[in-house]
Amino acid sequence: MLLMAVPASYEPHHFSKALLAGALLQSAAYGMVLAWLTHKSKVARNVVLVVLTLLFALETYAYVTFDSRLTPNILTLMLQTSWKEIGEFFSVYVLSWRTVAFVFVAAVLVTAYCYVHRRFFADVTIGKKLKYAAIALAVAGISLFFIPLPFPLGQNSLNQLFISGLFVWETHQEIETMETMIDQINITKTPTEADAPVVVLVIGESFNKYHSNLYGYTLPTQPRLTAERDSGRLIVYTHAMTPTNGTAYAMRYLFSQKGCGETTDSTDCVLMPAVFHKAHYQVAYFDNQYTRSSGGSLDYSCGYFLNPEYINDHCFDYRNDQTMDYDADFVKHYSETFLRQPRSLNIIHLMGQHFDAAKRYPETYDRFHAEDIHRPDLDEGERTQVAQYDNATLYNDYTLAGIIDAFRDVDAVVVYLSDHGEQIYDDAEHVYGRMFGSLQSKATLKNVYQVPFMVWCSNTYQTKHPDDFQRLSEARDKVVCTADLPYLLYDLAGIDFNYHHPERSFIHPSFQSHQTILQK
Repeated sequence: MLLMAVPASYEPHHFSKALLAGALLQSAAYGMVLAWLTHKSKVARNVVLVVLTLLFALETYAYVTFDSRLTPNILTLMLQTSWKEIGEFFSVYVLSWRTVAFVFVAAVLVTAYCYVHRRFFADVTIGKKLKYAAIALAVAGISLFFIPLPFPLGQNSLNQLFISGLFVWETHQEIETMETMIDQINITKTPTEADAPVVVLVIGESFNKYHSNLYGYTLPTQPRLTAERDSGRLIVYTHAMTPTNGTAYAMRYLFSQKGCGETTDSTDCVLMPAVFHKAHYQVAYFDNQYTRSSGGSLDYSCGYFLNPEYINDHCFDYRNDQTMDYDADFVKHYSETFLRQPRSLNIIHLMGQHFDAAKRYPETYDRFHAEDIHRPDLDEGERTQVAQYDNATLYNDYTLAGIIDAFRDVDAVVVYLSDHGEQIYDDAEHVYGRMFGSLQSKATLKNVYQVPFMVWCSNTYQTKHPDDFQRLSEARDKVVCTADLPYLLYDLAGIDFNYHHPERSFIHPSFQSHQTILQK
């Protein structure tokens, strides 16, 4: 059972130690329960031993071969694989040195267990104190995973498989509802081409707004956007928040009508791009984190719900097929593909300042260094991390300026926001990254849940849509929740339909601010 926890340590991110520790405790607890259930039946005990050992070997094999644990992607591949594909899989992967190695390791483990058990533990009796300790360990190991903690706990192979299976089942139910809701969308108003602007949505990543000089930061991390603000084309919103601190969850809010803290129903599954598409807008989606071609309907990363064929075809006219190391290179590569004609929607998802920030910009943007960070409470290594994050923010400014330039000469409105923020040693908690689940922390609320939110309007847009521009300007100090973003976009695009709630657009005269975790 302890071996089953080892795959948790394969996770390639900064919580790997916590994941492994949690998975070890969980595995030990399950081991105690299974030992009690099978202690009178050698057959049952041996079946459990073989099954769990093979499960451990399977997950380790998946990680070594496909760089993945037993995720929903792997599980769905297994469920949807044909007999022909199974044969090809065996010829390519199973009849390989990796397979031989894992079979050998599994055989050694089982043989070693059997030998040690017969040699040393066949006649061992367990005292009462040890039994009580085992019961306490089992209760603690199982109960701990139902207690809210400010950091994630790892899952062993058994739990990973169960959670992945549950996710696949629930996701497919949700996707079926989304497909049904697409068919039920009824457009009641759409603008003529002469009146329709080019709408651009840019989704950033891990942007702590307090590291932008637009929000009072001391270093000039966003000089280009500052110039756009000073020229009157960029409106900076002061009180925007996100309902989540994870990208995959944020994408669900941004791309659908899912409400913040509301009771869920089928209208939550109305997809914003599908509404635009039905309103005769051309829709293009450019994502520098994931592409549909990398996983198709099996890709459960980030915007997984957009990948099934029916949804993809009814939401988008174009999607990119490759990503790049740096956002500005990505924007430059696809700028000629951006939709600039009237009645079009461009959605651009960037890498932004995603961890590791030092990898988000080229050497030419290594402008800030440890000596530029005047923080005596931080050591040199920590000040270097802050400087690297500021460099990534400066590069993000350059990237956004490139997007703006692509639409400068057309009737365009560009909405920019980040999916969530990040803690960059800014408060007494002394945290770099995100503390998951800690909504009670003022530092988390400030640095992670508050996000930058900006709207850029071209000169042509301001001339053709003066009322909308005025409404955008007058709303700059409202409390804004990013879960309401689709309704803002409908408002800007001049779209109305049967599932529309115009009062959720913060520039609409009937706007009703709903309860958020962020207050002025």
